[in-house]
Parts: sequence; structure tokens; C-alpha cells
Amino acid sequence: MMKKIILTLYFIGTITFANAEKDHHIPSYDLSHSLMQTIQDDAIIYGDGKKIIYVFIDPLCPYSRKFVTMVSKNPKMIEKYQYHFFLYSVPRLKSTDVVSAIYRSKTPMETLLNIMVEDKVQHDKNDPVTKARVDRIEKVGKELHILKRPYIFIVM
Repeated sequence: MMKKIILTLYFIGTITFANAEKDHHIPSYDLSHSLMQTIQDDAIIYGDGKKIIYVFIDPLCPYSRKFVTMVSKNPKMIEKYQYHFFLYSVPRLKSTDVVSAIYRSKTPMETLLNIMVEDKVQHDKNDPVTKARVDRIEKVGKELHILKRPYIFIVM
């Protein structure tokens, strides 16, 4: 009986969201790059490399966590690349307070690593400055049609 319910829900979801992918439009490289440059000051930068990589992550997303853990544990990746992390919440993960804790921290990169790699989750309330920062990133994320995290964009 449970299998029938699950299959029925799956098929209803498939039919309901069948057109969602058709509406998904990926902006050009130049437009994407220019949009990301508008939020450059909101990035948390990690690494010393010359090659820039923009990454949209959610601190509670397991895939984002795997990516950040992989990068942080690989010295060559930190030497070769400069990661510009933008915290862009996945709504269902309810990470708003965690994002605020990272952005409000005196050492955002250290806090980000503690949360995402060491699983030492922290929460904090938004303030007007943090909210404005999150709103700018969210606006760009929506314009870029970012649906999944991590979203990785390599600057050529």
C-alpha cells in the first residue's frame, strides 16, 4: 500500500512540474559574470589562487558541505583557485539564521568552515546590513536561475 502511495505522489509531482524545466533559462556567460560582479563585495573569499571561482552554497545543504569540505582539505585547490562563496539559502533547508551567523561573524570564513566542515552549526538573527546582503545575493541567484547548490561558475 505504501509503495502505491509513494508512486502516486511521484507521478503527480512529475506531471505537475513537467514544464518547470522548459521555463529554465540559463543566461549567457557574459551576463552571468557581470551579475556576479555586482555582488563581489558580498563574497566570502577563500584561497590564494589566481583563477576565480564563484560558488553559491547553502551552509546546510549536504552537497554544498561536501564541496566546501573537499576544497578545504585539498591544499592544491586553495593554492590554485580563489573561491568567492555566496550564501544562497535553499528554502526547504531553513538556513536563514545559519547564513546570518556566518555573515555577522567577525571571521566569516572560519565560521563557514566550522559550520560546513566541522558540523558546528551556529544561529544568529538577521540585522538590516545582513538582510540587505542576503537580498542582493538572492536577487542575483534568481536572475541566474540558480536551482541547485553548490552552483559553480568558473571565471575564464
